[in-house]
Amino acid sequence: MAVGVGLLVVVLSIFNGFQKQVKESLWQGGPHITIENSYGSGAIYDYETVIAHLQSDPKLAESFVSVEGNITSHGLIQSNNNFNPIMIRAVPIDSIEKLVENGLPNFPRILQYNRDEISSINSKKMVVVGKEMSAIYGYGIGREITMAVPGGRFTVERGVQVNVQSFRLVGLFKTGYYNYDSKFVFLSLPQAQEFFKMKGAVNQIAIKVRSLDDLKLTKHRILSRLNEENWNQKIQDDTSWSVRTIAEEQENFLAALRLEKTIISIIVFLFIVLAALGMVATVHSLIRAKRRSIGTLKALGLASNDILLIFTLNAMIVGILSSLVGGMTGIFIATKLEVIINAISEIINGVGSLLNPGDWDPVELVPKDIYYFDHIPVDIDISFIFMVTTAATILSGLAGYFPARMAANLNPVDTIRND
Repeated sequence: MAVGVGLLVVVLSIFNGFQKQVKESLWQGGPHITIENSYGSGAIYDYETVIAHLQSDPKLAESFVSVEGNITSHGLIQSNNNFNPIMIRAVPIDSIEKLVENGLPNFPRILQYNRDEISSINSKKMVVVGKEMSAIYGYGIGREITMAVPGGRFTVERGVQVNVQSFRLVGLFKTGYYNYDSKFVFLSLPQAQEFFKMKGAVNQIAIKVRSLDDLKLTKHRILSRLNEENWNQKIQDDTSWSVRTIAEEQENFLAALRLEKTIISIIVFLFIVLAALGMVATVHSLIRAKRRSIGTLKALGLASNDILLIFTLNAMIVGILSSLVGGMTGIFIATKLEVIINAISEIINGVGSLLNPGDWDPVELVPKDIYYFDHIPVDIDISFIFMVTTAATILSGLAGYFPARMAANLNPVDTIRND
């Protein structure tokens, strides 16, 4: 029982940590809610008026961290003689100090940058790319990067016009989400408007919210606000609003995480059930060994309910002690997991280098380049641990109840005579 509880605490703490880390990476990577125009070219020309209209609602204004226009589009980046698909995102950069100190809500955390050059990011053709993209394509700070984007409307005669320009790489960012860090290129909004030929316009309004638990409610309020009658007839005639949340964009991925956690929880919980079945056998063996004593006590007048209570409480006490020991052991292992895994890795590498000093490759039990975390994320949920220990105690009581019921129904005369 103690082993099952401890194992469940450790496994679920790791899964909670992984889910929390992944979600934080997703939330930091981009806007929580995006508003787009699905009418015509998709451009939103008078976007500042739209933002002001949204912020005039006190409830929406209170829930927003930031609201700003940006440009997000597919593009191509040149690597050697090939063009590879990427995502290009442009956001307003109102302060270089905020940019380098990671104070812009829709700009990811910058790891490295050229201070002298990045100060001109609004006026010159400069970009910031993900750390993983720089590693994939071999880009270093100061490198000239060539990108291509659609430069006009599609026509049958000319096809798709392409606009190709070169930009200087002045910084690297990291969100902790591999797909984001390997695909996105960031630049300033004025340069993107020139690059995409969208002077004075954007194709998205990006919103960061204070509480991710209220995304659906905030989305409905935004749609209601945008679809109000006659708040700005010109804008309403030229737009067809589409509102999307990050939870909807990543719905399949987040659902897979939840399903994975549920399956692992069920599998590990079966260890506790198996331990409870083992307790049934233990209590049954104890009752068989104490049959003569049980018969004597019943002959002296001890009630059947008292015997039932004695053995049931005995099983519950064992369950409580097992749950406490397993819970505390699980918490200790979870908090020291990285130290334990590193120690095991050192032992394996030490033994391996001694046995095969020439050809031994160091073993890393949790490869950071695969899981993309600087450390093993662990999130210990005390309420969950309390739920697990309570369930284990109840299962222990049930495991003791049925054999105890058999003991309570023993005939004292037959028991004393036969034993």
